[in-house]
Amino acid sequence: MDHSNKLDRLRIATPIFVAILAVALLYLPSLSTLWGKWILWDQDLAHALPTIGVMFILLGYRNYQQTTTSTAKTPWYWLQLIAIGCGSLLWYLFESLSISLPAYFIIIALITLFISTSLSFAVLRATLPYLGLLIFTVPVWGELNSLLVDISSLIVGEAVKLSRMTALIDGSNIFLPSGTIFIADGCSGLRYLTVALLIGYILALVNNYRTPQAIATIFLAVLLGLIANWLRIYLLVVIGYATEMQSSLMHDHETFGWFVFALILIPTVYFAPLTKRQIATITIPRPSLLPLLPLLIGPLLLYFSPDPTTAAQPLSLQQLAPYQIPATNVIGARLNPGLLGASEKLQLNMDGNQLQIDLFTHIPSSKKEEIVPYIGRMINSSQWNNEKRLRLTTPEGGSFEAEIYRRVGSQVRILVAKQYVIGRYQTANYFYAKLIQILAKAAGDSYFGLLVVQMNCTNDCNNELTNIKPALDKISQLQ
Repeated sequence: MDHSNKLDRLRIATPIFVAILAVALLYLPSLSTLWGKWILWDQDLAHALPTIGVMFILLGYRNYQQTTTSTAKTPWYWLQLIAIGCGSLLWYLFESLSISLPAYFIIIALITLFISTSLSFAVLRATLPYLGLLIFTVPVWGELNSLLVDISSLIVGEAVKLSRMTALIDGSNIFLPSGTIFIADGCSGLRYLTVALLIGYILALVNNYRTPQAIATIFLAVLLGLIANWLRIYLLVVIGYATEMQSSLMHDHETFGWFVFALILIPTVYFAPLTKRQIATITIPRPSLLPLLPLLIGPLLLYFSPDPTTAAQPLSLQQLAPYQIPATNVIGARLNPGLLGASEKLQLNMDGNQLQIDLFTHIPSSKKEEIVPYIGRMINSSQWNNEKRLRLTTPEGGSFEAEIYRRVGSQVRILVAKQYVIGRYQTANYFYAKLIQILAKAAGDSYFGLLVVQMNCTNDCNNELTNIKPALDKISQLQ
């Protein structure tokens, strides 16, 4: 009898599952890209596929009843249909420009609107907390990585100082008598944070917590996820110090990290308060197919849009040839932005200032590629500490992002100035570069360049910050 009730419940809930899958199939171009990220099982989205499975399971366990009536066509209903059409157009815009992240969030919004209009707003209100799990499948969490590394370095560094161990702490490096421990990007604790946040969210759903209790649960989960990572790193420092870096944990610390994480999270989940609140039954009305019409706008436009033609790459350092000098000295740091396109480099002497110039270029080869690609950490943080970041404005009004780096364990400093070139536009801000690619694409300028200028500093880089500005105006004239 119980088995029959479960099957009947799933049958009644089928329109919800069909609505989710319908949007997924119509917007497959975005989801195919997202699928490629999910199956990498990296620290940003390793939990994505299990999360989707949990969402469907939790939706299947709700109580449902069926009615033959359909959703009333109120003004609110028509407003939602208009919102679906506008969202679909926005998705087409972002997808055609290969701006992935907004496209992913628009798909989630379209799923909610489609459920609301094809079934009812009451159904959406009841299922929205479960649909919120989809946020954990979007690659937005990686943006926290650098911040988490900095916080982990600060917390662990202070803990090591309080422990009175013989150690020198320099940025993300902890120098011990027998070796060095570097808090790299993989030590940010991003995976522990996202999994802890996900567990807290699911716990709030399963126990049907009220909003204040759910917020407190999620906040505690985030805090415990962070503490688990800080404790993991601190214990590795203590173990490395005690064993003179000979412990096997110094090389296999990933399993150790999950062990620490489990020791903290499992008891917390076990002792989480249970509630006896009655879960309301969701009434499923007769589905409406009308919302499919505005939902089809974006996919149809994308299907019939032509593939972009490959643009020529006009960016070059040739105009700087009169200032070129032999590359006999080491200027700045070795750069690795992770771009696969062509690159040029020169050493220049401008007004007595010796400069290292690097130009990295990129041209999208298909409509799925972005004009502005992902740019990783360019300078090895195990060798250089970022001491300062500021905006430089040149005499002619140009804009560069400047950073001052100090070599780990010394007082050697370098000045690094960079500018993003998107078609005929230039900016010092990576986020603005992502937005500007919309204008560049509309103008037919589908090419990108990353211009990096480096200079060795004699002391604190104050003189170099002044001297480099006139040179930047000449250097930035790439086309």
